[in-house]
This record gives sequence, structure tokens and C-alpha cells, in this order.
Amino acid sequence: MRGELVAFDLETTGLDVETDSIIEIGAVRIVDGVITDEYSTLVNPGFAIPQETTYITGIEQKDLRGAPTLATILPDIAHFIGDAPVIAHNAIFDVSFLKRFGLLSGNLAIDTIEVTSIINPTLPSYSLGSLVEQLNIELENAHRALDDARATARLYIKMWETAKTLPKSLVQEIVRYSQGVDWPLRIFFESLLEIASDDADTPQVTIDADAKEAFDLPEATPTLPVDLAAIDLAEINSVLGPDGQLAQSIANYEHREQQVAMAETVGRAFNEQQQVIIEAGTGIGKSLAYLTPAVLWATKNQSRVVVSTNTITLQDQLIEHDIPLLQDALDEPFTPAVMKGRANYLCPRRLETMRRRQPTSIDELRTVIKLLIWLNGRPNGDRGELNLRGNENYIWSRLSAQDEDCTSQRCTVTMRGTCPYHQAKVAAEKARILIVNHALLVADAKNESHTLPAYEHIIIDEAHQLEGAITSGSMVRIDEIRLTQRLAELGGMNKGLLGDILRYMREHTSDKERSRLEIFVQDVELAIRAMQQQVTRYFESLANYVQDTGQQNKSQIRVTPAQRKVAEFQLLQAKWQQLAEFFDVIADAMKHILGILGSLNESVLLNEYVTSLAATSRFLSDRRQQLDEFALQPNDAWAYWIHYRGDTGYVAIQMAPHNVGRYLEDDLWNKKKTVVLTSATLKTGNGFDYMSERLHANHMLMESTGSVFDYKKSALVYVPTDIPEPNQPHYQKALERGIISLAAALQGRVMVLFTSYNQLRETAASIAPRLALGGIVVYDQATGNSQESLLDRFKSSEKAVLLGTRSYWDGVDIPGDDLSALIITRLPFAVPTDPIFAARSDTYSDAFNNFAVPNAVLRFRQGFGRLIRTRDDRGIVAIFDSRIIHKKYGRQFLEALPDCRVEQGPLDNLASITQKWLDESLDTSDS
Repeated sequence: MRGELVAFDLETTGLDVETDSIIEIGAVRIVDGVITDEYSTLVNPGFAIPQETTYITGIEQKDLRGAPTLATILPDIAHFIGDAPVIAHNAIFDVSFLKRFGLLSGNLAIDTIEVTSIINPTLPSYSLGSLVEQLNIELENAHRALDDARATARLYIKMWETAKTLPKSLVQEIVRYSQGVDWPLRIFFESLLEIASDDADTPQVTIDADAKEAFDLPEATPTLPVDLAAIDLAEINSVLGPDGQLAQSIANYEHREQQVAMAETVGRAFNEQQQVIIEAGTGIGKSLAYLTPAVLWATKNQSRVVVSTNTITLQDQLIEHDIPLLQDALDEPFTPAVMKGRANYLCPRRLETMRRRQPTSIDELRTVIKLLIWLNGRPNGDRGELNLRGNENYIWSRLSAQDEDCTSQRCTVTMRGTCPYHQAKVAAEKARILIVNHALLVADAKNESHTLPAYEHIIIDEAHQLEGAITSGSMVRIDEIRLTQRLAELGGMNKGLLGDILRYMREHTSDKERSRLEIFVQDVELAIRAMQQQVTRYFESLANYVQDTGQQNKSQIRVTPAQRKVAEFQLLQAKWQQLAEFFDVIADAMKHILGILGSLNESVLLNEYVTSLAATSRFLSDRRQQLDEFALQPNDAWAYWIHYRGDTGYVAIQMAPHNVGRYLEDDLWNKKKTVVLTSATLKTGNGFDYMSERLHANHMLMESTGSVFDYKKSALVYVPTDIPEPNQPHYQKALERGIISLAAALQGRVMVLFTSYNQLRETAASIAPRLALGGIVVYDQATGNSQESLLDRFKSSEKAVLLGTRSYWDGVDIPGDDLSALIITRLPFAVPTDPIFAARSDTYSDAFNNFAVPNAVLRFRQGFGRLIRTRDDRGIVAIFDSRIIHKKYGRQFLEALPDCRVEQGPLDNLASITQKWLDESLDTSDS
């Protein structure tokens, strides 16, 4: 938008628009893309501000003494803004605050989060802090109102300039879609249309002639070789040895005996069709250790090896770093590829259908616009490139290639080769090394969907994550919103899918056929409305069940066989049986309509309606089966629970498998010839017993390579003996004191691992102001910035402390002097009431010792592994949980660590002992 605009930002005492207060206001005026004026003031709220507010903003109580009250400055704010459109980052928050005091009642409000997420839909984060870094926008003091307002203005100007490069035909399409929709950005794009150029066209994802050149998809998966030739294990040393092919192509190549030993173990697994578990110590280079024999085997036998990972980070490392190294070093060329599940790829046909009928909601409108702008950059159609939010993910699911009715013929003939999923599938068919993720691996094997081409040899890296990845990937959530939304999309006489079908019938069938269907659709529309009401009643009864059984303070209420017998749950079962009848009525209706459509002459448009109706039918059929399982016929391998939010009233049914080892054994171990499971952390105090039992892999050979690091020289473990146990009084104060003393002694360079997000927030709010006095910055996961962004800031800061939970225990890599100390706040036991953990615990006679402890030990080892990442790293791990020395089970945690120096002593000695240890290590390395 051109002309005059005002960007503004507020700093407040909290996030509640009705009860919290404004403590600072900053605003800047923009005229035709240039900042021309500014306004800024502190605001005295009339009470003491919370400590967390000071931590976030840097505004202290003394700063507000003598500042004007809000009532005093409201006229000034109103005068500065006038009737100009306003711009804010997360506008609903800032605008709502000012509307509470009578301002902005008629001003158009533009949210820069929405603008940026549409114009740049591939950015990893849309927080203001992340955006200024990603887009090189100046921001002097984050969380100060005027500085944030300036940054917001600069961000808007940058987005406007970027939007000006969009093709005029694309902008015209966006404006056409937004007509009649209450969407603030409609005016933005209308203004853009006035100056848009005519030099390009809207991205073509149609089913017509402008599609890409067609490609040939193989008729069937190629037959696997019958006669297999063993690889010579000496070849492995010729690649990985000190004078091998990699040494000749990589400068400063580091030969590691453990790497060669692991590679030979993998090579024998291929030669002898073995299944093995290998714990590969940190630093041995395990990815090259398994890729080298895999490539040698695949190229020699013209076969395929599948490599499965849990994280995108490792996939990227394999494709962008490790595999290219081997491609450069080896004489025999080979082709790698990455394959994801159908839901990760855009279906051009389904997008074209939505474009043709036009988006019918804000969420559809926003998602389609994002996709069109994304396609304007000629992407590969992979969902991983996009950052979709909230309901946009649901819209994506209706536009993805997750469509069982889609066939290879349709993609090669009708779509003429433009389908990203089938392009990926063709690449996978040609690949010798195929990279996938754990969820797809098991889903493909279990469903026999043939998403993956035929294979008999598999390597599973990050195997410690395998059980969790399969559980998460299989998890089902059913709520009122999604069910009623899907029913609403069916529509009726004049709207939705049924309305589209009737309009098609009016143009392509006789009056008699159309009239008969119209009468039927009228009845279906009434049944849909009645079913929506019944769905609402059912989910209300779920909430009532939670409250009637006194569990309203829980967020996850597990449903066990015993609970299914109580009177309150039996009422739920009766409610379900009433709702199930509606599922059956709608299912019969859709079957009838599909029969009528099947009798008509085929056309492209008719096929789209049939496909969409069939997809809705499958969705409702799946939900009926899952709800019936929850209420009446539970699967003993699954856990069931109710997700409840007492503050919002949100309620959902969730379910997930708690015994995934059964699926692994039946669908993978029993069907594949070579299986290699590997990770840096697979052993507990009882060796591989825990992991092999969880994964049903007791039959596999088990090896451990050890590490290349000398932990005796590189790592010190320190356990304060006088710190209270985590659930005791004064523990939090001791934790904060320990972090501050260590961070002050080391001038930052400390990472703290938490098991509780709430404790992380509390700790951050407390320690940040005090460490700031020494110029030490605290970066914490609670700020909402991406992990990548926080890690980059931490590494680039001269003095910084990083606080993280969950994902920070595993996969974070901070080598060198950026990290000298790691604090583990408490032993990482799972929450006992977690439904899946509880269901798994029920299968043990001694769940604590045989399940809870080894589960925590594995995670503890993962956390410990964040400290030493290279041979030259030195540091200390401080464990702020005295249970590790006071409880009998604590010994298992210490014994699971590498052979390193362990000391105990007072908390107050931590800083001096750490400094002494690092100085001694430095002297040793210098000598």
C-alpha cells in the first residue's frame, strides 16, 4: 500500500488484553515508503511491573517513575495515528490493546506477520527477531517499542518492494479471490495491482497444455537381482583408510579406526544378509561408515539401499555433504534420491480444482495465495520448503498428493508429468541410495502402499528415535472442529461440493436425473446439519466426562480398560452409538451419489468431483472406525486419551500405538535381508537390552565402536552434593545461583538443558537481568525463535547463555570454544502420566527400573553428548540433580557415561573447579 501508514508497537506487562497494561508506545509514520516521523513514550501503569517484563523489555520500575499515564497521552497517540492504516507485528495483540482504550476503531490494520508469511512463505520463522536477521533489517533494541516499530516499518517496506515483483496476472487472481471476503490484505493487493507490471504470467499448475514435458513412469518396480556378489571388505579400507580415496580428495582428512571397523561390520551385514545394531560413538563419522559399504554394495549389485533418518538435519547432511564426498572420491558413479510421504508433495490437480472453484474461506484464500507465490519461484513441490501455520496445514492436506485415487496413469497422461510426488517417485526408482524418514519407512512397510520402490537392504540411523518417530507419525487426533469443517465442505443445494455437483448435473444431464438428485441432496443437507449438531453434543459430553470424573486440571486424560467400565464412560459410549448412526447415514448417501456420478460420461471436471467426494467418504469412514475403537473396541497395542484444555474448552480424542516393536518385527525385520540400526546412544546400563526389547530386535547382532574422543582429558562431570532435589523447596533458587555463578566465571559459553518448559521460562526471567549486568545475554527457547536462529545467535555472541528443552537434548552441535559448560537441570525422566508412557509402563512388572530408568538414561546420554563434539573440545557437565548420587538408580546414569572424570562437591565450588579444569586442559593441550 502506498500513501501514509503508521507502524506501531507496544510493550506491556503481560499478554492479557483485558487486564494487563501498556508501559511503552512507539510509532513511526511512513509516507510512500519513507519513514518521515516518530513518536515514543514510556507509560506509567500505576503499579509495580513483573520481573519477567523487565527481563523481556529491559524496562525497569525506576524508568517508569515520572512517566505519563496512558490517559494523559491517549490524545497524542490518536493525533499521531489519525485515520491512517496501521501496521503492527502480530497486529491482533497491539490493535486490541489500543481499541480497549477507544483508539483505532476505524483504522485498517495490517499484520506484518501475515504480509511476510504470504510474500515469503518459505522463511523458517516469522517472529520479528528472526525476520530482521533473515532479511537484514536493522533492529537496535529488541522489545523496545520504538525500535520494534521502526523494524516493523522497514519490514513492511521491504515486503511491499518484494510484492511489486509479482506477475500482474498473479496479483489479479489474488484480488479476484479476495472479493467479498473480509480480509485486510485485499486492499494491499488492490494497491499492488495498480502498479503491477505485465511482464510475466501466473504460475501454471493447470492440467492443460502449459505443463512440463511428460515423463515415463516405470510400469512396475524393477525385479531385484537374484544373484548377489559380496563386496571385498578391503575395498572399504581403500576408501576410508589413511591413504584411501577419501584421503586423496579431502584436505586434512582424518582417518579413524573406529570408522573403518564399523564400515566393515556393515559390509559383512550386506555380504551375509545380517541384521545388526551398532552404537557408533560420537566423532567416528558413522554416516560415512555406513554409506561407504552401502554404495559399494549397491553399485556392485545394481541394487538399492534405503537409508532412514529421523531429522531433516541429518537428511540434509547426507545429501549435501556426505554423499557428494563419496561421489567425488569413488570411481563408480551412483545416484542418490530423497523420498517423502505423499502428504509432503503438492498435487497440482487438486490445487487447480480449488483455483477453479475459488477459495471459500480466509484459510483457503491465504493458503492458495501462499502456494501461488511459492510456485512463482519454481519450487519442487515439497511441503518442507513451506512454512504453513494453523489451519493452513489442514488446507494443505486437501491439496497434497495424499490421494489414494491418484494413479500413475493420471500423473503421466492427464497431468503430463507435473506431479511433484511422481517426479520424486521416478527419482527414487532410479536411485541406488534412497534417503527416507522413519515415519515413511514404517508406514510404507505396514500399508504396503508401494510409495517406496522395492528394496531388501536398509540402514536406520538415529535409531534411538525410531520408536518415538513411529508413534508420532501414527498418532491420530479427532476434534469437533475438523469433523464439522469436513461436513461443512460437503455443503448442500447451493454450496460446497454437493452444490458444485448439482451445478454440473444441470449442465450435463437430463432434467429428470438432476431433479431426482436435487431431492436427494436436500435430504442429505438436512442430515449433514443434524450430524454437525450431534458431533457438537458428543464432544460436549467428552468435556462433561472429564469434569464429572474430576480430571479437569489435567491436559491428557488416559482412557484405560478399567475406566471404560465406569458409569460416566458408558454414557459416552451411548452418545457415540447415536453419532455412529449419522456416520452410517452420510456414508450411504455418498455411496449413492458416487453411484450416480459413475454412470455419467467421464470428463476432467466430473473426475475431480468424484475424487473429492470419495476422499471425504474415506475420511469419514476412517474417523468412524477410530471413534468406534476409542469408545467400544480398543486395540490392545494402542493408547487412547482425551486432550483437554480447561481454559478454552477445547477437547479432542487422541490415540497412538504404544507397541511399535510389533510392527517393526512383522513389517520390516521379517521381510528384509540386511538391516543396520545405528546411533550414538543405544545402550543403557544393561547394554543393548532395553533398546533391542523396545524395537523387537533381540535377534540382531550387537556391536559398539566406542568413541575417538579421550573423555578423561576432555570432559569433567561435576555433581553438587548440597543442592536440594528438584521437587524440594529452594531447588529453583539453587539452580539459578549455580547457572549465574558458572556463566559469570566463564563469561557465557554455557548451555542449560531443562525437562520442563515452565521451569525454563521461570529461570530465564530470573537470571537474565542479573547476567545482563555483566554483559551476558540469555537466549531461551521460550522466546519463540527457531532453534537454528537461537543457536546462530548463541554461537555469534561474545558472552551468552542458551536455555533449551526437548529438542536441545538431541542433535544440537556446538563445537569449539562457543560451548564450555553444559548444565543438566534434572534427570530426564518422562512424565509418568503421559498416556503413551503410562500404557508402555503397564506392560512391565517393574516399570520404573525396567522402563522409566533406561528410557531416562538414554536421553541423559544424548544430553551429555552435546558438550564434546570434536577431538579438541574441552568442557564440564554439571548435573544439578542430587538424585544421581543419593538414589540407588542414580548410579546407572553415571555408569552410562563415557570414561570421564567425575567430581562431587559444594555448589559454590562449581565455578572455581570449572575454571581450574579448563585451565588445566588448556595447559595440557598447549604442551
